[in-house]
Amino acid sequence: MFRIEHELRKELNILYKIEKEVKESLKKAPKGNLRISNSHAKPEYYYKQEGVRKGNGKYIKKKDFEQAIAIAQRDYDRQLMGSIERRISLIEDFLGRYACMKPENVYDRLNPYRRELVSPIILSDEDYVNQWLAVKYQGKDFDEELGSIITEKGERVRSKSEKIIADKLYAMGIPYRYEYPITLSNGIRVYPDFTILIMPERKEVYLEHFGLLDEDKYLESTMRKLNLYGENGIFLGENLLITCETGRNPLNTKMLDGMLRAICML
Repeated sequence: MFRIEHELRKELNILYKIEKEVKESLKKAPKGNLRISNSHAKPEYYYKQEGVRKGNGKYIKKKDFEQAIAIAQRDYDRQLMGSIERRISLIEDFLGRYACMKPENVYDRLNPYRRELVSPIILSDEDYVNQWLAVKYQGKDFDEELGSIITEKGERVRSKSEKIIADKLYAMGIPYRYEYPITLSNGIRVYPDFTILIMPERKEVYLEHFGLLDEDKYLESTMRKLNLYGENGIFLGENLLITCETGRNPLNTKMLDGMLRAICML
């Protein structure tokens, strides 16, 4: 039910980008019209000034063929722009109507006193997120010899890089749990660094930060963990994201920002 809206919003973002590119291209487009004659063995190309109806136009020689290409590209861009604008309008209109008819809105429209008597079958996005965040759980224990690194959300994390990631998620309004335990099919319990809730899809993905990849022992442990995830249907690029660093290559915050914006369509 939520997939349709998610996919249409993804398409809208793509269309907006293409629309911007085509507009920039049309700003540089030449004037005039292109006429193509098929009366000979090979097509012949003629240039006609805008507003001129009579005559065949000026024959475009081979050395001036870039003029024909530029005009043909402009005509294509104009048609493409019209198609994109109609597509955007159609999707925006659908999403506007779709939002008004969401089944979860039925509960929200009830009288507050009546809502107290009803258990909603479908939660609104806001209520779903709030309930997801309210789940109580026990994360991994901390080694008290380590210093305390506290995030903007007020949580304790294990490294400065994890704090950067947590603070970025918090600032972007992306719901997450830190070291939320999951039990794999073989009974092994693991604690992904971050469990992220993707809205409005209501999809959980895991984000692991690997911070010591220049150490052989840590690298071997990382590979075992990735293999273990894969054996349990948690695949890199699908429902598993990773960030990494070494002593010489710290966490790339620009990449992190782009990755989070891409998966959450921000």
